[in-house]
Amino acid sequence: MAVLEVREVTKRYRNGTLANDRLNLAVQPGEIYGLLGPNGAGKTTLVRQVLGLLKPTSGAIHLDGVDIVADPGYARRSIGSLPQSQLNMQGIRLEEWVTGVAQLCGISAASARERTAALVRRLQLEDFARTMMANASGGVRRLAGFAAAIVADPRILILDEPTNDVDPVRRQLLWQFIGELGSRGTTVLLVTHNLAEAERYIDRLAIIDHGRILREGTPSALRRVVSDRLHLAVTAASELAPHPALVPDPLQPGAFSFERSDLSIVVGWLESLRDTGAISDFRIGPPTLDDIYAASLNGAAQEAPA
Repeated sequence: MAVLEVREVTKRYRNGTLANDRLNLAVQPGEIYGLLGPNGAGKTTLVRQVLGLLKPTSGAIHLDGVDIVADPGYARRSIGSLPQSQLNMQGIRLEEWVTGVAQLCGISAASARERTAALVRRLQLEDFARTMMANASGGVRRLAGFAAAIVADPRILILDEPTNDVDPVRRQLLWQFIGELGSRGTTVLLVTHNLAEAERYIDRLAIIDHGRILREGTPSALRRVVSDRLHLAVTAASELAPHPALVPDPLQPGAFSFERSDLSIVVGWLESLRDTGAISDFRIGPPTLDDIYAASLNGAAQEAPA
């Protein structure tokens, strides 16, 4: 049975804005499920409904089989969450905050301190453990929020843009940690724009726009839907006259696509250009999540009625 099931959920605000339009999704135990879409697509509205903070206009949301529209307190007790906005915890030290959250979840004081110390070490926050949150950087507050979200070992975790403001080194630590949580059985609903970083950890994803899911599936399955062609990104010293086998990407300068059967021809051409210094680097691979995302939104725009 799905841990989280969203059925025909619609949310229309009092001003008439339709934020979610008959959304359906199901997240399985231990799955890292990505929710992708532009600003205003309805992602955060959906997250707030799953957390029991906002009531749908219509539809049903079940968590472990419990109707959380009828019992929103169950969601708040069961889910660890990191919201997109920075939390205002300025009058408390980092370690005190994480420890306090653990105790609020019913963990003993001694165990809460042990768990907090372990998370502080894992996220390389030792230098900031005694820092007042008011004096911490945005990245440190983000990592502290992540630690607070997982300190009680929730079975379900909702992360809304978890790597915002986080430095590159700790950002990698954070993604690795999220991947480990999934492998240990934690169900993760992940909202992010960092597609290139998240790609290796997401099991399935949904692309949402205007409150509706445009595409859903595994990254590999969605790549095949978008295109079976290979993608090429080139770093050139000057404007490059492309090989006849290449099709320029209108949305990404220096990016092209080509048929897999032309791989050896294209690689030979690229290596000759690199030998002469015309290009400094190139990357060939299947469509990325960025490609899937862009193609899905472009396809939806083309299908929309005039």
